[in-house]
Amino acid sequence: MKNIILVILVALVFGTSSPFVFGDHHGQVPAGDGAFVALMVKASDTDAYIQMLKDNPAPFKAIGSSVAGACVTKTGADYPGQMFIWNGFDSMEQAMAATDKYDANKATAELSAIREVQYNVMFKPLKAFDLAPNSERLWRLKISPSNLNGFVKKIVQLESVMREDGHNVNIGVFQPIGGGSHETIHLRAVSPTYAESGKILDDAFGGAEWMSIWAEATALVDEVVSDNFEQCQVIYTAE
Repeated sequence: MKNIILVILVALVFGTSSPFVFGDHHGQVPAGDGAFVALMVKASDTDAYIQMLKDNPAPFKAIGSSVAGACVTKTGADYPGQMFIWNGFDSMEQAMAATDKYDANKATAELSAIREVQYNVMFKPLKAFDLAPNSERLWRLKISPSNLNGFVKKIVQLESVMREDGHNVNIGVFQPIGGGSHETIHLRAVSPTYAESGKILDDAFGGAEWMSIWAEATALVDEVVSDNFEQCQVIYTAE
């Protein structure tokens, strides 16, 4: 995906309760490149559904997706078969345009039989993010617009220090756009394996020095709405 540190999104971003301009000025962190559209679904067989999409990439081509993938909730699911399909785009313009090109509620009978659409939402990354899906911990957070920039700054610092400490981790902060009452700020920590995720937790509980930065970041959070582990993968890349 061009201009994305391979994607997931400087531009006007809408805050959870008021407009919030997130640009490279006044000490604010520059937003990441590109945008995402996510389709939240309930699948009767997550593996079969993902394979079906891999075998039929036509919808991804039709909407102009640069890259697409799937994330299956592995811990703390709200319902069996909780997962979502994401599509990455080079701009919010392309992401918004995609909503006119495909209606998930008008899918083929074969797709409709294996999954139930919950809702869809767009996301803008609020910092640079390396797209390397695998073992991913996702927090949904409520953060006031006045604290959001400070939170992202702390996450940028945290990611840098953790990498210096030897952890292969990508941390993203994502602003939902058009998510209705379902979505809040997403904080996503990605590791190449679940073992590496566990190693990070071992260090955290062992009193790693970077935990002080985490404490400063979470002090800016009003509420942790949910905390899950997901297994994610790329299932389509534009030629």
